[in-house]
Amino acid sequence: MKSKSFFILLTLFIFITSCSSYKRLAYAFVESSKGASVALYVPNELTKNNIIEECDEESLDSIAPENIQDTIDACTKILNKIDDNIFLNVMIASFEETLEDYNLSLDYWENENSKPDSMHWVIDLSHIEIQELIEYQASYCSQNTDYEFVPTTVVNVASWFELINDEVSHLLFSEQNYNEYIIDCYYTIDSTNNVIINAELQQLSIEGFYNFAVILGKLYAGYCYDFFMNDYVRKEMIKNEKDYHEDHIYMRYDPYESYIYGTYSDKLIKIED
Repeated sequence: MKSKSFFILLTLFIFITSCSSYKRLAYAFVESSKGASVALYVPNELTKNNIIEECDEESLDSIAPENIQDTIDACTKILNKIDDNIFLNVMIASFEETLEDYNLSLDYWENENSKPDSMHWVIDLSHIEIQELIEYQASYCSQNTDYEFVPTTVVNVASWFELINDEVSHLLFSEQNYNEYIIDCYYTIDSTNNVIINAELQQLSIEGFYNFAVILGKLYAGYCYDFFMNDYVRKEMIKNEKDYHEDHIYMRYDPYESYIYGTYSDKLIKIED
């Protein structure tokens, strides 16, 4: 029993010590990276997919050609209204503003004689795919009933990144949703005594979607910074022959509170080679 307790305490000590080492290195990165320049690249256009069943090819086959576009417009709320240039410009402006919060600058320093290094980073946001779809949210429409599933519209934004600040490039992925949500849900009875579910939704709008682009710019800037920070910690731990585990801890840096904290899922997803 004593040996088991000792092993648990030893494991806990190693865990706390390693976390402390990780954080010390992460804070060192925060200091050493101040003033770094970022070259950001984005696609010329967005890839858009409408995956609502009512708009699939089989459904459209039965519609007169002159009515197809009206049908597509009727069964999408956001996708057909998105202006690629507005979305990208809003996202880039937010990204650049957030870089300044991290003491970085957006500066296209690259030329044929320069290479990425610790003070010159490349962030290539190579592909952005936007999908509009229907998801069912659970909601209680009455205190006396079980929850009901209500159809809501979701706009999914998926982005692929290539990040470089040395001779090695890293491929990563992120996706977020701009979605409707249920404000209220209740039942009514129609003229033939059928029970009708009524859901009041916070509707999507193109203005709201462009505001979502502001959020994405902030998020992407933070996510990319965090990846470079964690990669620095990994390389330093290995260089100093210290124990490092890829799934042990992933750190995020809050530039507004100058605070580093751990996360399991709030980060870019690495795409394996």
